[in-house]
Amino acid sequence: MLRKPTSLLDLDDYLLIRLLEQVKSTDLTRCVEPLSTTCRRMRELSMPLLFGMIRQQLNVADTASPPESYLVPESLWPYIKAVKLRCRCIDGHLTLPVRERYEPQDSDVICGALENPTLHRTLHNMPHLSTVIVCPAASHAFGHGLLWETLCNLLSLPHLTRLVLDWVRMCPRPPDPSALQPQPSTTLSCLEYLLPNIRYQYSQPSEVKAVDRLLRFLHLSLETLSLPTEPSSMDTIIALLDWPRLRELKLRGLRWTSPDLPIIRLFAGMSNLRVLSLELMEQDGATGTALWPRGFTATYPWPYLDSLSVSHPDPDDEVYAHLPQTMQILMLRSWPHECIRRWQEVNYEPDQLRSYRSPTSPSALLRILRACYMPHLRNLGVEYCSDRSEVSLLSHVASNFPRLTSLELHRYRPDGDVDIPVLDIARSLASLADLRILKIHLDFPEMQWPMPNRRSGITHYWTLENPEDFEQRLRAATATFAQVLKPCLKQVWHFLYKCFQLHWRIYVVDRVPVNGLIETRVELLDNVTYETEWR
Repeated sequence: MLRKPTSLLDLDDYLLIRLLEQVKSTDLTRCVEPLSTTCRRMRELSMPLLFGMIRQQLNVADTASPPESYLVPESLWPYIKAVKLRCRCIDGHLTLPVRERYEPQDSDVICGALENPTLHRTLHNMPHLSTVIVCPAASHAFGHGLLWETLCNLLSLPHLTRLVLDWVRMCPRPPDPSALQPQPSTTLSCLEYLLPNIRYQYSQPSEVKAVDRLLRFLHLSLETLSLPTEPSSMDTIIALLDWPRLRELKLRGLRWTSPDLPIIRLFAGMSNLRVLSLELMEQDGATGTALWPRGFTATYPWPYLDSLSVSHPDPDDEVYAHLPQTMQILMLRSWPHECIRRWQEVNYEPDQLRSYRSPTSPSALLRILRACYMPHLRNLGVEYCSDRSEVSLLSHVASNFPRLTSLELHRYRPDGDVDIPVLDIARSLASLADLRILKIHLDFPEMQWPMPNRRSGITHYWTLENPEDFEQRLRAATATFAQVLKPCLKQVWHFLYKCFQLHWRIYVVDRVPVNGLIETRVELLDNVTYETEWR
């Protein structure tokens, strides 16, 4: 007979590690850290969880006479798997009273803190370091970024599998021609290059050249690739290179004009794609993004695709009729999302913004979804400007995608329309028996705008609390969805602007027995940040 454990220490290491991982997901500092102080065995097992991911602040002052103490202690190096390097460089113009007269200096555009040789020696001596994330502690006005040599040093880390450049430009200064041969790690499988969606400049010749050369070295090993479109040469990415291991491709930015070939042809060599995200900004008046234009001769190239995201979808696109029946995620949204665009319009001057194409209509989305056969689809997101075909669209969603567990719906009302048909929307979705999370933006007229409202000519500053009538509308709408939709519905997320940011306001649906009957209740759970990197 097996003896039941009477103490945590009676468990073997495997079970203890699983337990610590579960505790970590709840609260790292309040749970795992106290456990690590109980005995030597618990401390040794806790070390990889406590120090597997670290954040290292870097100052330019550290590069002059770098003390060893400013870096993580050597005793912790064996446990570190991921490092987030946050440089604390400051643009010169931010400290000057006359910004218009300031000329950018090399120190504004090149990150000196990341050039530190001591830093690179330290990273190379971390035996299990596989992920490096580089990001500034604050945004930089002049395209703050890395020298080519610094980038090559990071790529040469022996066990590197993931490199993320987050709001840090790649080579804002042209590299020395003699230093254009990196020695990248052949183990690198994930490259994420993330830039602000509004920036100056959108791309630079040195940046375009660096991205091009980097992809030529990495295309055979990459499994995940995220890029801004502006500094990315589609001719290089598509026409000249093979991508035998690529599983995930995410592109965001302005729609490219060259090469002038349909996406179904451009990405035909990526036969192992599981995730394809095309958040492409189309100009006002442009047609939608057609991956497979009607009449174009092609063979569908992505048999394993699980997730597809297309901005400004074209109802005549033939790709939707060929998507695998096993698809799990489909997102049909504009880029930028309309809620993001509204935030941008009150936070940037008009000359900083590009014209863009507004969200599509429910009738266009209905044509697209009628072409799809995805009985196993779990997650659907749509965005549209409401019209008479809205109920038909939502009814089709409910009847043709019965296994949805999450639905994200952004609907925008016409100007002057203050009636939000919450009950009609709920009834249209009532047959979704597996729906657990409904994320919805109903564009209530009571909702506050994101910041000072320049459109109306009147400046409205808003407080930390939402107006009472808006809170009442949110709670009433949540109650309607909870009562009309199936019992599996657990949460309703409402979009709102709060504290000058974009948020989801989460309500929990509870069904409790009261006097022999089931009573439906909704309670406010929390606010969470709108999850996309949108700024």
